[in-house]
Amino acid sequence: MTNYEINDVRETFSRLFVIAVMSKMNFNSFTSMLSKSDFINQIEQKKYNNIFNKPLNTLFFEITGFKVGIDNSFGIYNDAYWSGQNYFDLHTKTNKSFAYIFLKLPFKQMMNIYTIFHEMDFSSLVEYFNKKCEEKTILRLLCDETNKSINDVNKATNISINTLKKYMKSDIYLYHASFQNVVKIISFFEVSHYLFVES
Repeated sequence: MTNYEINDVRETFSRLFVIAVMSKMNFNSFTSMLSKSDFINQIEQKKYNNIFNKPLNTLFFEITGFKVGIDNSFGIYNDAYWSGQNYFDLHTKTNKSFAYIFLKLPFKQMMNIYTIFHEMDFSSLVEYFNKKCEEKTILRLLCDETNKSINDVNKATNISINTLKKYMKSDIYLYHASFQNVVKIISFFEVSHYLFVES
């Protein structure tokens, strides 16, 4: 794929965030739907096809189920557009899944840091993101996001408390977890399987 085509995909990706904000969507719901969509799946597998040639409002509807009017601009060059661009670039730079990036740096937080980082070099944002990745583990963030305790996860999945505590302690333990345990956690939290792929 040429750089021109990648930039075109990046542009489409970024404008989806603008539509989400304009539509007053819940930020977590939007990124959750986006991370599970065929659109993201195509990007992460680098298997690009005609899905990127669809009108933005059609693509947005297919991802979220929200109908929006036809608008070719969707208010670019704002904090939502900037967030989309930098999510795309973080994925390219870190080779982490979008599900992982959205979890470690939620859309609301990305919007909030716009005033600080939008005129800074991208490397500053990468450094900030890396620090965020160290703050809390995947399982800890999933529990916080859904107001679930380790006991709730234990009861729903039958994964032992001791094993769950390891997953809470470090993402490395989760990356090397058994397939069965990962499937149980994915099912319980209803998240993308890409979240549990190290890179």
